[in-house]
Amino acid sequence: MELGFVPDYLVGDSDSISEKALNTMPAGTVRVELARDKDFTDGELATAAAVLLSQDRDLKGPAFSKPDGQALYAAFEKEGDLTGKSYAFLNYAGERVDHQLANIALARLLAIRGATVYLTDGITLGRIIKGPAAINPVFTEDCFEGAQKNVPGKRFLFSAFPLDDEVDGLDLRGLKWDLDGVRLPMGRSLALSNRASGPYPMQVTARLKTGTVFFYTFPEDL
Repeated sequence: MELGFVPDYLVGDSDSISEKALNTMPAGTVRVELARDKDFTDGELATAAAVLLSQDRDLKGPAFSKPDGQALYAAFEKEGDLTGKSYAFLNYAGERVDHQLANIALARLLAIRGATVYLTDGITLGRIIKGPAAINPVFTEDCFEGAQKNVPGKRFLFSAFPLDDEVDGLDLRGLKWDLDGVRLPMGRSLALSNRASGPYPMQVTARLKTGTVFFYTFPEDL
């Protein structure tokens, strides 16, 4: 809101939002108010809400007004194939590691269902891909517009991290160290801290036979 973005929806128990923000919330913002003690995180139910909204579901109905979030999540679970949908997790890392890992798992769940999924904390940009897939490029040129404008010439690194133990047939091209059909099991750091031929890895392509991979790019001097 301080940056001029007006939220269409506010989903959660509001235990971590400032009183100022709550008091100045635009009248048009739909609030899905949830209990603090529940079986889901706010991020989990906000993700459920985003998916339902992308499927043209109406969150203003009485079923979604229950504070336990059960109906909201149950409706989300029934939404299977998300092919053609795109989602972005903003500030997914926050200050708590447990929520960061939970949000990555949520993003992975959407990718497994076929969605295009991005995550960013404002410095690192990530994308989760479920195989089989061929991505050209992994990060498009417009992903680096802000960096080109604000920190021209700053080099960005490129990493790939497996999110399950099924990653196989991973090809990466356009990097200093290309990969050619490798298997990347959980616990291996083989594909971390790679370098593009230029300052930004906007020309990097990926092919993946199986498994789920978290690709991400970030400034070299982090």
